Amino acid sequence: MRRRSNRLTGPREARVAIFDWYAISEHAGLPHNDDFVLAEPGYGVFLVADGMGGRPGGAQASRVAARAFMDYLRRVNPAAIASPAALRKAVSAANKAVHEIVRTDPRMAGMGTTLSAAVLPGTGGRIVHVGDSRIYRYRQGRLEQLTEDHTLEAEMLAHDMLPQAGEFAMRHVLSRAVGTQPTVEPHIAGLDLGGEDWLLLATDGFYNAIPAERMQDIAIVNAAASAHVLCRTLVRAALDAGPQDNVTLAVVRRLGRR
Repeated sequence: MRRRSNRLTGPREARVAIFDWYAISEHAGLPHNDDFVLAEPGYGVFLVADGMGGRPGGAQASRVAARAFMDYLRRVNPAAIASPAALRKAVSAANKAVHEIVRTDPRMAGMGTTLSAAVLPGTGGRIVHVGDSRIYRYRQGRLEQLTEDHTLEAEMLAHDMLPQAGEFAMRHVLSRAVGTQPTVEPHIAGLDLGGEDWLLLATDGFYNAIPAERMQDIAIVNAAASAHVLCRTLVRAALDAGPQDNVTLAVVRRLGRR
């Protein structure tokens, strides 16, 4: 799936940002795609999600969560769309929508999803994050990971409870996910994004296939290119590496306001 748009749809009363963005979500040789990418540039919202729970639960979880998140934000005053309160409630709406499916359908036991979003109104912005999908910022030759993985390994390492990364059998198990519990606490942080910066929103199938150093090298070469070129070049590198999961990437640059 490839998506791009330069048309802006959103709240008429708000000045909206102008973006160059592109997103790709690939099965990568698997029979189904549990990833989902959502872009609403008129609202300044860009999101990736990676569902879990097997067929059809994983794919359903990522889509239900993303749409519930966006449905909530559409009802928010445009001036408050990136506020921590609005983002927390949007994640709560996403969590409730997925968890209700789990609660009422025994076949969906274990269903849940990651959710990583950037909400970029006319100025400023915030990221909101649950799970192990990631958001990176590329700025002046340096790629920086802005999110921390919500996995058992990452949390145990943060508390010096593991001797070495990679020796923990359950290292990829999520410590937080949307929909697996009645409530979930997202990570929310402010975002500084300049006119020449790129945001990369990626699921683990992408970043596990391509080292961060390789991502950075590609971004350096293509920093002045379009979102279309940068995204396709990065995804091609990941696919050429033989990924073990679906590959999803969205790249975004905020160009200004209108």
